[in-house]
Amino acid sequence: MIILGIDPGTARMGYGVLHIEKDSPPKLLEVDTLITHQDLSMPKRLKFIHGRLSDIVNKHSPDIMVIEKLFFNTNVKTAIAVGQARGVALLASADKDILLYEYTALEAKKVLAGYGRASKKEMQEAVKQHLELDTVVKSDDANDGLAMALCFIKKDLEKLWLDC
Repeated sequence: MIILGIDPGTARMGYGVLHIEKDSPPKLLEVDTLITHQDLSMPKRLKFIHGRLSDIVNKHSPDIMVIEKLFFNTNVKTAIAVGQARGVALLASADKDILLYEYTALEAKKVLAGYGRASKKEMQEAVKQHLELDTVVKSDDANDGLAMALCFIKKDLEKLWLDC
C-alpha cells in the first residue's frame, strides 16, 4: 500500500510518500516540499501545486492520501490560503479516486510523539524513529507531511486492512 501524506500550504506544501505491507515497517519512497515563488499570483501558485501533486500521484499511484485538517487560528488570511491549498490537494485525490483521510496536527503529534503539544524538533525525532531513518527530515513541512501518513498508519491502517 502506498500512502501520500500532505502538509498543505500555498507558499510551502510538504509531502511524504510511504510504502507499507502487512507486518512490515513503512518504507520511505519520497519526501520533499513544494515551494511556490512569492511573486506568483494565487491562481498560479495553486496551478503549480496541483500540477506537482498530480505528478507525484502519477509517479507513485497512492492508495491513500492523508492531509492535515485545517485548524482555524486567529490569522484568517493564512487560514484561507491553507484552505485553498487543501482544496487543490483534495482535487488531486478526487481526480484519481484516492481514499482520503484527514487528521489535525494535534492528533498526529499525540499519536507519534505521545502528546499534542510536541515541538517541531520532537516531531522530527518521532518521524525519524517511526521510519527508522538515520537523520531527521530537515524541512518541517516535509516532516509534517510524513507525520500525517504515519498518523494514518498508527490510527487507521489496521482497521482498513481488516475491512478489506
